[in-house]
Amino acid sequence: MLRQRWKKYGIRWLGGVLGALILLGSGIAAQAQFFWPGHSGLQGRGEQRGSLDAFCRQPPEEVARKAQLRQRAAQSDAARAEYNQVLAEHRAALIACRSRRWPQIQAIWVRLHPCDANPGVLDQVFDQVVNLGYNRVFIETFYDGRSILPNGGGGIWPSLQPNADLLDLALKAARRRGLSAYAWVFSLNFGYSYGQRPDRQAVLARNGRGLTTVLDPATALLEDLGSPDEVFVDPFHPVARRDFAELIRRILQRQPDGILFDYIRYPRGSGGSSLAATVRDLWIHGEAARQAYLDLAENAAGRALLERYLSQGYVTVADVLHLDATYGEEPKWRQPGDPRPSASGERPLSPELWDGMAQGRAGGNEDLHSSLANEDSQPSANPTPSPTPSAAFRQERWQQQLWQLSVEFARYGILDYLRQAAQPAQSLGIPSGAVFFPDGNQAVGEGFDARLQPWDRFDPGMEWHPMAYAKCEDGSCVAQQVEQVLAVASPQTFVCPAIAGLWGQAQRKRPSLEAQMAELARRFPQLPCVSHFALSWIEPELERSRRTCQL
Repeated sequence: MLRQRWKKYGIRWLGGVLGALILLGSGIAAQAQFFWPGHSGLQGRGEQRGSLDAFCRQPPEEVARKAQLRQRAAQSDAARAEYNQVLAEHRAALIACRSRRWPQIQAIWVRLHPCDANPGVLDQVFDQVVNLGYNRVFIETFYDGRSILPNGGGGIWPSLQPNADLLDLALKAARRRGLSAYAWVFSLNFGYSYGQRPDRQAVLARNGRGLTTVLDPATALLEDLGSPDEVFVDPFHPVARRDFAELIRRILQRQPDGILFDYIRYPRGSGGSSLAATVRDLWIHGEAARQAYLDLAENAAGRALLERYLSQGYVTVADVLHLDATYGEEPKWRQPGDPRPSASGERPLSPELWDGMAQGRAGGNEDLHSSLANEDSQPSANPTPSPTPSAAFRQERWQQQLWQLSVEFARYGILDYLRQAAQPAQSLGIPSGAVFFPDGNQAVGEGFDARLQPWDRFDPGMEWHPMAYAKCEDGSCVAQQVEQVLAVASPQTFVCPAIAGLWGQAQRKRPSLEAQMAELARRFPQLPCVSHFALSWIEPELERSRRTCQL
């Protein structure tokens, strides 16, 4: 009987023990991937009161204790001292934990609201940031045509909260808790308020149909309509650069730990407006961009050809014959960013043109390759007469060259705008970074993604913040986007992918943050930083209370 009972219950007990060991082992393995090499899972000195989890999150009892002390802190000096002690403990615990855990920097994107100026609100916000294990915050400082600087502090843009310097308050609250805090700004999206200014209409980006991104919903095509708060400017316009530079100067006066430039791109509509397939789809038809484009010409025939192509969107055989009869010279132009012809007289070509030349060689089109690569070569000592290419041949060649030139010109506008915008921060030794979509620079069919975001050519000395928001069941597509960026980035470039999701909860085709982080940790243990978009998604109740409170 005893043997039978042991056989019945003992095997069940042994199975339970083995199951527990398996679960324990898998849990240890799951947490082990978040430790940096050389660190064990032993609790650090800064984590004595409550053990932080694999993501450096505070346990519920510590979150509740801090919240209670924060509410009592205004009642007496003793309560305030006790609250400050908890802040110091949690700060030390976070620093110790993040120094041993992957990633060493876990950041979150934070939007502020007018009511955040009320007493205790920012304390609540940044306490929760620490509770969730984040040690860096990206504070949205300029968005939707408003800044979080006080009245008059944002230059020509209105203030979100005229009576408070929200950026300064947020920086102080974050640093008090051991957080590094960056300013995060929209860069070519100047917002609705800017688009309504009569003195700034010429500054707005314009496409070949004469449209800006300030559209009338009653008359605009549905595919052209984006968010009414998105108003893009011409990156070539000196007034846009001057206005933005003044805003950046005022932000840097507050000495953030870094600054991130978002919306470093052109607008993207839906449907057909999501692609750029002709020069009329490009946002280079504003007065400043148009002038800069025409200034690429190196002779009168070149300027006439560029002007005709930009105006009508194509070149005809009749145009070629007209240029021959009017100017009697071959049109010449230089590439964007090249101030003058090189000593050899050859014009530098964009990567796409070099690709076209390679394809021409592969296809046996030696005449086309020769004309693209050395169109302006000097005659030899004993030149042999060669027939002038036919008007039809030159029309086809110019059509190809001018399209690639126009795309390159649009990209150059983005790159040069970012370079100039980041320079003040770099001169002060303040880190700067660019926020971008990994798919924002891709070719699509016969054209390109309308955003024309040349992130693969961003300054490698800047931080790169790819928004890896792809959707799939297991997070592998997110990892693929990160891998795409890392394959291009210099080994010295600081790459901090942004992912979207919720803690402990999967959404449709979007795994939980835990699952996404585990996939990134497994595949890219070298990443120093990962950020989560955004606090408003992760803490919706906190966001709702801050948006609806009374000033």
